[in-house]
Amino acid sequence: MKKVLGALAVVALLAAPASAGVWEAQCAGCHNGSLAPSKSQLKAKFKNAKAFIAAAEKTTNPMMAAIKGNKAALEAAAKEIFGK
Repeated sequence: MKKVLGALAVVALLAAPASAGVWEAQCAGCHNGSLAPSKSQLKAKFKNAKAFIAAAEKTTNPMMAAIKGNKAALEAAAKEIFGK
């Protein structure tokens, strides 16, 4: 019985990160309000998801180099921020 419960606990711990959205997995580490604008700060700064995506694609910040060419990830993050 202990082995079954242990196996279930391991599966649950490994499945949790898989359910994280793009924001949590790729953005939240830097966009915490001190290193880069937080989720709420970005939502206040940009009127909508389209403006957010356009700004992310045009940024010259080297920390955004890996993500700014990934339109699908930017759209998913925008959906998580703006809910649309």
